[in-house]
Amino acid sequence: MKGSVKIVKITKKKVIYSLLVLLTSIGVIWFSYHTYEKQYYRQFSQYSGKAKIDDYEMIADGSGVIAHWKSVTPEEDQKKKEYGGSLNLKRIQVGAHHILRSNIKLKDSPYYYEERPSKDEYWTLSLYKIEGKKLKEEKEIDLYKIVEDFDSNYIPTELGAIYSSNGRELAALQIRSIKDPTIRKMMFLDLETHKLEQNDHLAEKVYEKYPLVRFNVNLDKDQSSLEYLHLSDGSFSIDPKDLSKTQFKKSSKAYRLLKQKDTKVMILNPQNSANRYSRGLSVFELFMKKSVNLYHDVTIPAELSKDGQVHTTHSKEEFDQIYDIEKVRKVYNEID
Repeated sequence: MKGSVKIVKITKKKVIYSLLVLLTSIGVIWFSYHTYEKQYYRQFSQYSGKAKIDDYEMIADGSGVIAHWKSVTPEEDQKKKEYGGSLNLKRIQVGAHHILRSNIKLKDSPYYYEERPSKDEYWTLSLYKIEGKKLKEEKEIDLYKIVEDFDSNYIPTELGAIYSSNGRELAALQIRSIKDPTIRKMMFLDLETHKLEQNDHLAEKVYEKYPLVRFNVNLDKDQSSLEYLHLSDGSFSIDPKDLSKTQFKKSSKAYRLLKQKDTKVMILNPQNSANRYSRGLSVFELFMKKSVNLYHDVTIPAELSKDGQVHTTHSKEEFDQIYDIEKVRKVYNEID
């Protein structure tokens, strides 16, 4: 019949076949994307993701802070865990007035790069300024951009500790020539201006070990060096099961923060601070029983004592009488 509509009969077998083709296509696409994701995330051997402090509590009259770091790249963190292993390089640098966290997503250690990384890679710093008993979040620092602005022929290779120099705080940063990888320079990042500068006096202290006070504290019958444990690190974590040994009440904010994952205790001190011991110990004593004397059997080297002799002290009062803080400031290059 002219103008009639032809009716096509669709059988059950055709429907099933079409569904199988569709499901197979979806499976192939999913497998391809899964393989791509796996290869993509596995190429980043250096990864920390990005994080910010979302809550904190100042402790020990401002000598320390308990801070919880929250990831701002949670989805990518999960992908990295799924395809490329655990997160790493959660390195934190601490001064009296600034806190830095390295945010890294690189295919290799920065030390081995001889050119700028690809657009998917980064090495930035989360920066916080300490103002009294408050933390102020500053603009994120792109280390590759900072170095490029200083000298386009160089790239960053290694971030060091925060140092104090005549009232300013500077983060040590080694840079390398792109043209000649054997050429390296030790520079310092001014944490106020975000500019790179040279400081030959401080550079000597980065490479040389200055004299240190030695603390020996008997903790749970295990003789340990407090200097070795934490004073050089600037930050540490507490196992929640050990919280009962601290001086924090369960109802306190500090206690609640310490129970959370990704919480760090930070001693607010530059690497070369003459006050590193008094401020460090005022933080540590909060994590120990009140009966523990952190100043028992302390050795003050001749270079740091008032009379130029080696001394062993057993109390804070005795320590303060012998430790020459002005001499230490000069020895540590806190002042020129």
